[in-house]
Amino acid sequence: MSLALDDRTVHEAMDNAMRVRGRRNVLTRLVQRASLQQPRVLVVEDIHWSDASTLRDLAGLSVTVAGCPAMLVMTARTLGNSLDQSWRAATDAPCSLVELGPLSAGEAHEMAESFAGAEADLAERCIERAAGNPLFLEQLLSNAEETAGTGVPGSVRSLVQARLDRLDPTDKTVLQAASVLGQIFEKEALDYLVDGTGAALEPLVLDRLLRRQGSGFMFHHALIRDGVYDGLLKSRRRELHRRAAQWYGEREPVLRAVHLDRAGDCEAARAYCDAARSQASGYRYESALQLVERGLELADARTDRVALDCLRGNILHDVGDMTSALEAFENALEVAANDAERCRAWMGRATVKRVIDDLDGAWADLDCAAAAATAEDLLHEEARIHFLRGNLCFPRGDIDGCIREHGRSLALAREVRDAEQEAAALGGLGDGEYMRGRMISAHDAFSRCIELCQRHGFGRIEVANLPMRAITTWFAGEAKAGLDAALASVTAAEKVGHVRAAAVAHHAVWHCLHDLADWDRAWEHVGPALQCARELKSRRFEGEALAFRAELHRVAGRRGEALDDIAEALAISRETGMTYLGATYLGVLARATDDVAVFGSALAEGEAWLAAGAVSHNHFLFRRDAIDACIDWRRWDDAAHHAAALEDYARREPSAFSAFFVARARALVSYGKGNRDLASLNELRRLKQEGGKSGFLYAIQAIDAALSREREAKHSG
Repeated sequence: MSLALDDRTVHEAMDNAMRVRGRRNVLTRLVQRASLQQPRVLVVEDIHWSDASTLRDLAGLSVTVAGCPAMLVMTARTLGNSLDQSWRAATDAPCSLVELGPLSAGEAHEMAESFAGAEADLAERCIERAAGNPLFLEQLLSNAEETAGTGVPGSVRSLVQARLDRLDPTDKTVLQAASVLGQIFEKEALDYLVDGTGAALEPLVLDRLLRRQGSGFMFHHALIRDGVYDGLLKSRRRELHRRAAQWYGEREPVLRAVHLDRAGDCEAARAYCDAARSQASGYRYESALQLVERGLELADARTDRVALDCLRGNILHDVGDMTSALEAFENALEVAANDAERCRAWMGRATVKRVIDDLDGAWADLDCAAAAATAEDLLHEEARIHFLRGNLCFPRGDIDGCIREHGRSLALAREVRDAEQEAAALGGLGDGEYMRGRMISAHDAFSRCIELCQRHGFGRIEVANLPMRAITTWFAGEAKAGLDAALASVTAAEKVGHVRAAAVAHHAVWHCLHDLADWDRAWEHVGPALQCARELKSRRFEGEALAFRAELHRVAGRRGEALDDIAEALAISRETGMTYLGATYLGVLARATDDVAVFGSALAEGEAWLAAGAVSHNHFLFRRDAIDACIDWRRWDDAAHHAAALEDYARREPSAFSAFFVARARALVSYGKGNRDLASLNELRRLKQEGGKSGFLYAIQAIDAALSREREAKHSG
């Protein structure tokens, strides 16, 4: 079933684990809701055909029905209790295995009575021969009239063959063709196999060889189908499988591959690659991997092996198995025969090495891939290579490189009309502009990225960039609009299970609520931010959440708790790298401490980290807190120094945020130094109005305090 664009976008944004959890949650809720209306019996047949994922789904369903008025009944053909043992080992689900014994004599006679025309003595011989097996008995009784004078065949297979031999030649041909399609089949497919002549299936239904199943048909029992299929000559079987593959074509890539495989066709390996790609595009990764493995078993051509190994690597990367993914790309590289194949293998290897923090190795692989792509004029691959290089520049702190590489990726993506790569490159450009402190340009890039994603349904790229658009909205001086965008990004990230995006979204919400002085709601996002950080095992994000908590403790007057939290945040930053947020934490410390020596050393160290090269948000956040810390300590000239430094840093692209905090600092410094003339007071009043409009409500509290003192002094005078 195809999804609407909005639903498809959400589904695409989820990682594989979230999709699996979502599917199981939907099934759980459906069963719980339906069983509350009235008790339910759920029946799942032939679970011996289930793959591991389906078996886990059924195990979850078993747990669900144990807690509601419902019963789950499953059937399986097993050897001994092997299925029961594997089920329990894999799931520990509550269940009971019921072994069905043979029919009793009474049950067998009752079944025989339902078959008209089976005389008593013949029915008795059938019952004796079936030995309690209901399938055997059914087939023997169905064949009773024809076998009355010749005796009973010795096995179901020979019985099926005997019945087949007595069919009209046309019906026999139809039934044999149907057996190639499997236990269940559609009439249109069968008609194609028998040269488009409308196959008459009613006689076969009346003969209890076939029965209707939904809009199609199915064999009355799997053993009937197996008996018919096994009786086909191998040459005829291969011919029918090849025709079946032609029928399924693009309709069902998986069935096309299976039929080519059974036909012994040399195209089977490539067909399995196409089928696996179609499954992976629908996020059915377990099925896709099984198809890839079968393709690799059949592949003789080096080209097929490279394509299959690269696809296997991409799937394993998406499910988080980086060790196996790297092995798959290395296998592809080993058998690659030309530059185009080697290029894709190198690119794949680089994507894995980036995740496992082998940045130098990833860069070397991309250099090799770039040379191959240039030699073969592979523009799509070149666009992807520049994008991956831009991503590597970010953790290296190479701002100019990040902008340059993502810009090249964007240009190439547009040249080859690759909308998804274009969206990814725009997000990368947003990151680059953010790194160098151009928040307006960053916001524009993130916005264009998101608009493109929404137009085409690139959900995962969209969700990853939504929090950054919210943060840059806030940095652009729109705290209220930033809050709305940030809350929406939290909802989107949680809906699809994108934990990293959720963490950044909670950060964005906190910053907006902090500036809006909405302390209770700001507290509500500290815990989730900390939880996301620990789930991601991201020490950097953990330090950030602790710094948020420290600031809220400081605002509430709990100095001791604030100092404890900011000390822990700083310890994490010194462990993971001070360039990310170290200077910002030092600014929080300068505001929280009541020790003048700590205050002075924190500001001095913070400035040193800015000079050494820190991520751009430090320049805005450290300077803002340094200004207020200096005002708290009545260090007017130092506050003016930090205002000038912020203005200088933001000069390349001034924003409402930087302009407001620079002007506010200068107005409060002037007031603190005793300047009380009308122009100074009017500037404070102007900034109060501007700050209220932008949502900088916490920042205007100091302005309110100054204006309040002026009013009191005027009244007392």
